[in-house]
Amino acid sequence: MPISRFRILYIAGQHPKQSKKNTYLFCILYFGAFICVALAGDLIKYSSPDGKFAMRLAGDVSEIVDVKSGKTVLELEEVSGSWAKDSKLLWSPDSKYFAHFSADRRGGSTTVYRQKGDAGFDQVPLPDFPDCEKTNVGKQFEASLEPRRWLNATTLVVLAREAWSNEDDPDKTSECERTITISFDASGKASIKNIKKGKK
Repeated sequence: MPISRFRILYIAGQHPKQSKKNTYLFCILYFGAFICVALAGDLIKYSSPDGKFAMRLAGDVSEIVDVKSGKTVLELEEVSGSWAKDSKLLWSPDSKYFAHFSADRRGGSTTVYRQKGDAGFDQVPLPDFPDCEKTNVGKQFEASLEPRRWLNATTLVVLAREAWSNEDDPDKTSECERTITISFDASGKASIKNIKKGKK
């Protein structure tokens, strides 16, 4: 049964010698219930290390929310239901950056955001990555950039993958994989620190 405002006031008045802590607890329970109801139908995951932010999947829209208030801080994208489960978020250790992976039929893309002040985030432009060396390209069926891990608060490792069929022989396919380390300076500017080639 919901706790009414009158009940809270009654309890506070009946026990004037009790610590104000109990009254605060009732208030938190009362007002916090509204936030719980509002978020009940939404999926909340990928909380930031400091516990202040998280990603909420509300219908077909993914967004960053303030955990305490439940308010939307940043709307990320509209997500097709079939790809939503593969989208993810990677926070930097200090919660100042996060890399958002948006899955799609060709793999997916990564967007990086940096915290501005205490309440919002701005998108950080990523540097241009060198293309794979490709010949006799028929149809390209994979082109993805996926965040893998943060090495520290300003260094992100991503995996870039491409795959394509041979123009002369469609049954023959090739793929290229590169592990790219990106660093962010004090102003938030991104630059390539290292590229390690994999499959080719």
